Amino acid sequence: MEEDTINKKNIYNLNNLNNLTENNNNNNNNNNKVSYNVSDLLKKISSLIDTCDYQLALQFSKKALSLENDNLKVLEILGMIEIELEMFDEAREHFSKAISINPNNGYSKYMYMGQLSCGLEAISYFQNGVNLMISEYDNSSKTITTTTTTTTTNSSLQDLQDDESNESNESNKQNQLNRKISNALCSMTEIYLTDCCFEVDAEQKCEEYLNKALELDLLNPEVYQLLASVRLSQQRNDDAKIALEKSLDLWINLDPGHSSIPSYESRISLVKLLIELSQYTKALNVLEILQKENDEVFDLWYLYGLCYFLMGQDSQNEQDRLTHWEDARDCLINYEKLHHKIGSDDEGILQHTQELLQTINAHVKPSLTSDAEEDDGDDDANEVYDDDDDDDADADEWEDFNANQNNHYNDDHQMEM
Repeated sequence: MEEDTINKKNIYNLNNLNNLTENNNNNNNNNNKVSYNVSDLLKKISSLIDTCDYQLALQFSKKALSLENDNLKVLEILGMIEIELEMFDEAREHFSKAISINPNNGYSKYMYMGQLSCGLEAISYFQNGVNLMISEYDNSSKTITTTTTTTTTNSSLQDLQDDESNESNESNKQNQLNRKISNALCSMTEIYLTDCCFEVDAEQKCEEYLNKALELDLLNPEVYQLLASVRLSQQRNDDAKIALEKSLDLWINLDPGHSSIPSYESRISLVKLLIELSQYTKALNVLEILQKENDEVFDLWYLYGLCYFLMGQDSQNEQDRLTHWEDARDCLINYEKLHHKIGSDDEGILQHTQELLQTINAHVKPSLTSDAEEDDGDDDANEVYDDDDDDDADADEWEDFNANQNNHYNDDHQMEM
């Protein structure tokens, strides 16, 4: 039944697309003009992306591509939307086409292709993107130098202030570009730590990329985190701890939402490294921050439970051990509840969670759990999603868009007359 509803919804959207095309064909025949163009569609797509309506954004993007099938901006936006919708094969196709049309400009498409690829192929895409970013970096440096030279020849205070503002903006752009290059080099390092770890020059490449990343951006916490991973693989645990300490210091006290705070996934990886190095208190500090941001993540509760379990295991005091294991059990039970509520493909973590709970329950008396907690989430699971409302909303989007474009055309037509 649900599948039929989804299919009807897709057909409904396609009918709206066809109607929109037919209306524009009629306009073209009657007035020798169309009521919308790719630029109009891109504005609409942008607003849909802002509201995370990727399905409808996909429909508009396909329509834009049908109007201009070699439009680089449309190809890249369509690829980005397809990644959000986990349509990875389609995304690869569109980014590949964008690369074939304009291989020497625009680094973003190479970065996306790197994320969609594996092994040495991914390295190749990232390297091409990095080369383009470095070229842009060099041009940016020249711009700042030119601006500084011009400033010395201007006599008015206003000119000096304007030049300082422009120089500051260029400097900020340069710093942002440095961060992007640095992050790309981190991605390349990570590939040599995983997919390409058996390559003869893997260790050399890791050192090379990280040194370059630090040269460009000493304040990037991601670089120090990857450096810690490399040092761990080299069994240089003390150096790994120093690198993680540096990574943490760069963001741990920043306000929530600050742009310099690493992604959620990156901080989950950080917790794993901290646990591996027995830095349990620091790991718990990071987990508490992550919990406030999103508490419905499998790894969050598994790592919480694992951290408390290992703290108890290492404790020399029996009471401390039991206390830590009680906390571990609560977290691992939360993991099981989340697994039951949402489901997960990672059966390995589920099995390990059950093994840990078995060990804990053999030593710690079960704690009382309220019926309310056991039943938590049942109402959400039984909610009925009304696709008809969504169909109406999509139809309204198309009608409003087409009406607005026709109004713009009528206004312009009257002005011309």
